[in-house]
Amino acid sequence: MLYSAGSDRDYPTVIFAHGFPGHEKNAALAQLLRKAGFHVLIFYYAGSWGSEGVFSFAGSIQDTVDVIDFLMADKTYHIDRRYLFLLGHSFGAPVIARAMEQRPFIYGAVFLMPYDLGRLYKMSRTDPELEESLLGLLREGAEFMPHTSCQQFYQEIRENPDYYSYFPLVDMLAQKPVYWVSCKNDDQASEKIHTLPFMELLKKVPHSRILWHSYETDHYFSNMQEQLAREIACFIESAIARDEAVWLDGAAFQERLSSILSREFKTITSSQAAQRFHISKPYFCAMVKKVTGTTFSQLLLRHRMELAGQMLTSGTMPVVAIADDLGYSDASYFEKVFKKYYGCSPAEFRRMGTQSV
Repeated sequence: MLYSAGSDRDYPTVIFAHGFPGHEKNAALAQLLRKAGFHVLIFYYAGSWGSEGVFSFAGSIQDTVDVIDFLMADKTYHIDRRYLFLLGHSFGAPVIARAMEQRPFIYGAVFLMPYDLGRLYKMSRTDPELEESLLGLLREGAEFMPHTSCQQFYQEIRENPDYYSYFPLVDMLAQKPVYWVSCKNDDQASEKIHTLPFMELLKKVPHSRILWHSYETDHYFSNMQEQLAREIACFIESAIARDEAVWLDGAAFQERLSSILSREFKTITSSQAAQRFHISKPYFCAMVKKVTGTTFSQLLLRHRMELAGQMLTSGTMPVVAIADDLGYSDASYFEKVFKKYYGCSPAEFRRMGTQSV
């Protein structure tokens, strides 16, 4: 369900990933964020809350990725693809962390009362009380979803606990604007287990962009939904303002782009380059065109051809080796591209002794 902020322009969009089924109370917060000026999309994982299919933890991550892809392809709802934010509540936290890993163009995220299944499972192996807490959660969830069982859920976590944990992704998350909200007295997602160790780990990561607040509330932030909505809205607006202030400076954008091209010209794609800027591919391509007056593919071609010209006129390296050094696995294709660019073959170019492009 998409709560629309309007249709007069493209809006930043927040995608809600809910907690373990049976623990979903985000509709009011979604409406408040819509009123604050954001599109908000709420969806349910397969097999939960009446959705078709059978629920699984891995499936929840894939469902989230599929929703992201849907919004990126959509041409109806006025989505500002530069600014997609994920919001994960409870179990939704490791879900969105893995979705961000798979879709690096996601601009930022909000982690609400994060619950790390993978970490809890590992700790429960030596703590019977934690093990019973985890099994109790899984049993409760299985009651809401047909064709599932506590044993199935437990087995899925046991087979790959790190995949259902945001701890292994601390370096990636630290590079994104992330608003982390925990509760001092949370009786479900204990700060001692799910947040404080992560924040200790984060201290080792330089220049982290994660903002952490701890509140006196409950797992469902029931006494502060309006306040929380205001703070999330402020966080998103500040992140966007910071981004636009940086990249409106065309010189800074071009300098960083040139640095990326000089290091990665052999294999870089426009999608990968966009990831280096932590922005979506459409926004990246628009910025390249605005700042340079041409496309990324043309810039990459120019960079490679200029290097090819320098290598041909400053040494005796064989054309096949030059092609390989520039990222062309097929020397014949390289010669074809070169001739189209310069109007002569690499051998003719070398004979003419051209010194500049």
